[in-house]
This record gives sequence, C-alpha cells and structure tokens, in this order.
Amino acid sequence: MRCATAAIAVLVPRQRSRVSGDIQSVTVYERPRPRTDVVLYDGTGPLVLRCLGRSGVPGLTAGSRLVVEGTPAFERGVHLMRNPLYSFGTPE
Repeated sequence: MRCATAAIAVLVPRQRSRVSGDIQSVTVYERPRPRTDVVLYDGTGPLVLRCLGRSGVPGLTAGSRLVVEGTPAFERGVHLMRNPLYSFGTPE
C-alpha cells in the first residue's frame, strides 16, 4: 500500500515522501556531469527532481502530470529529490 501524497511545502528533509504535481520546466545539463532537472509544482511550491547521469528523460515534458516518491532534501533554499520513482497521471 502506498502512502498518501503530501504537499511540497510541508516536505520534511530525509523523510520518504510522495507528491504529485505538474512539470513546470525541464533543464538538461551535460557538464560537468550529465543530469536532468525537472521542476514539479503542486500549487504549494516547487520541487526539483534531479535525475543524475541522465541527459534527458523520455516523457518528462512541461505540462505533464507526475506522481513522485523519494527522499527529499532542502539545499540552498530549494526542495530537491534525487532520482525519484515516478509515474505519470494522478495519485491512486
């Protein structure tokens, strides 16, 4: 059984969480190491989903609806989740 979704604004660092929202932007970085940053927004605030080692992720485009699960961090004033599990659509 999966946990209920939480609002991004109330995420607790280092506590596994599940959130849903719409992708606002996708940025691909090639240097110094490949990564893709996806900004997810749920109405309460943004969450950066960082996919390390990936130069783009198929299907992750602005406007798509995602449900993500992972362990958030709070770095430099930004909520961040590295290599989260994700699925498209709305929570069950």
